[in-house]
Amino acid sequence: MKKFLFLTAAAVAVFASCAKTIDNTRNTGQGDAVSFGVYAGRSADTKATYGDITTANLKTSTDGFGVFAFYTKEVDWAATDKPNFMYNQQVRHITSYASAPTDYTASKYPSEWYYTPLKYWPNGQNATAYEANATSADKLSFFAYAPHIATVNSVPAAGQGITEISGNTDAGVPVITFTVPAKAEEQIDLLWANPVLDATKKTLAGRVELTFKHALAKLNIQVRTVADDLTGTTANLADETKVILESLTLTANGTKSGKLSIGSGNNVPNWSDLSGNTSVAYGSDSFSATETVNGKTGFNVTETATDLNSAKSPMIIPATIAAGGFVITANYWVITADAKLDGSYSTIQNNITKTSTAAMTFDAGKKYNIIVNLGINSVDFVVSEVTEWDSQAAVDYHLPQNS
Repeated sequence: MKKFLFLTAAAVAVFASCAKTIDNTRNTGQGDAVSFGVYAGRSADTKATYGDITTANLKTSTDGFGVFAFYTKEVDWAATDKPNFMYNQQVRHITSYASAPTDYTASKYPSEWYYTPLKYWPNGQNATAYEANATSADKLSFFAYAPHIATVNSVPAAGQGITEISGNTDAGVPVITFTVPAKAEEQIDLLWANPVLDATKKTLAGRVELTFKHALAKLNIQVRTVADDLTGTTANLADETKVILESLTLTANGTKSGKLSIGSGNNVPNWSDLSGNTSVAYGSDSFSATETVNGKTGFNVTETATDLNSAKSPMIIPATIAAGGFVITANYWVITADAKLDGSYSTIQNNITKTSTAAMTFDAGKKYNIIVNLGINSVDFVVSEVTEWDSQAAVDYHLPQNS
């Protein structure tokens, strides 16, 4: 039996003076609390810590998002400033709590995004709610990411996910160090928000609107069986035969770890120091469904391209991967029922590896369908010629004569 594996990729768009000291005496009353409004990019609606983050599930997530805020008095934010107003402040939607926090009231928190301790806008010019006004408009700048993590190396495991966050004495744009998790079911949708710079309560009407973007590229793995023809024009599988995918591993060079500066405002994430090779494995614990045939358990691969599990799609750091740097390895069984055999099955194992022959570019915020074709060739019989019997010379055989 001949066997082969090949893949195709189809791109589907899914969608930056010295540090200042806060002068608390210039804060106003509770009506000037800093509040948030949030929007996350379009994506499949799954749980927030692992898998895709949406506006809807960010509201229900117990992780929420993290905020770094800078108070710069009346001057604009600069790369020499430090996060002196908020540092990795967790913000959660009120619906993510089993019961409302004891200090939560709708009048105290103008939006339903809750955090503590509550912070207040500095005084601004021409604030109409008060008779006394500041002579200048003090400014706040905000940077945010999701999902929030208080302790690095805790999601999903040590050395994976968010492994480092810049410190509260570090100046400039906050930086997150990230490593792609090794298991498909533990993928994290890392987000960053377009920064809100040099804001005043007057200009923002009191609410900081954060629009989050996906910092990673998503790979949706689909599989199908291609029988007899490398071009993709397939003969139908015999009813007695099933192709059972036991495991699949994807490797993408140069996309495992990197540093994300969460200050990009042009919808393109600012990644640096990329290193390592992402290797994500699928097995029976991460397939959307499994089937057991003749003692072999795995994903039943048909001639229709089918998601291995779209809710557990691998995510990689965006990059252009050179030829030979994108590899898929599949271990699958071709099993045919045959009552005439000992054990009633013909069971053939295939371990196939396919390496990319051209450079492949993966952009942040885009989902790519990677179609893996598991090839089988049927065993055919062809009668090429029936030859005539050869003519042989006569052979005399003398029986014994009677005595």
